[in-house]
Amino acid sequence: MITKQPTRTLAFEEKDEELVSKLAADIGCYYSKANDRTYNLNQFDAAGQRERGVFAWVHKKEKNCLWVSTRIAWVEQARTMVMVGRNKSGLNCFPKQDRHAEDSLSLDIREDYDKSVRLLTLINKAVNG
Repeated sequence: MITKQPTRTLAFEEKDEELVSKLAADIGCYYSKANDRTYNLNQFDAAGQRERGVFAWVHKKEKNCLWVSTRIAWVEQARTMVMVGRNKSGLNCFPKQDRHAEDSLSLDIREDYDKSVRLLTLINKAVNG
């Protein structure tokens, strides 16, 4: 099922950084502000490595709603990594078909925060080793 995500994003407020910080801590990664409307989730501390290691982007949809986007190719790479591994329990965190654009996947972290964190953790490991 293809879902249409908003084309307009809102600017982040200071309190939103706390949510992004919690998400990054739960995933085990770093975050950095890309612009007024986007945060990067990054494998590396952003000092000096602006784009390297970025595996997802956090956007603000509504006043209290953040959504995360990542590349569908990275989702498939993570799914493959789980399938060839011994622990197949990670497969239940992969969404069915929630694509917002042809090459990306959007996650509404309000729906199932823990599942989103598990998926983003797997994508981070698959993309950044």
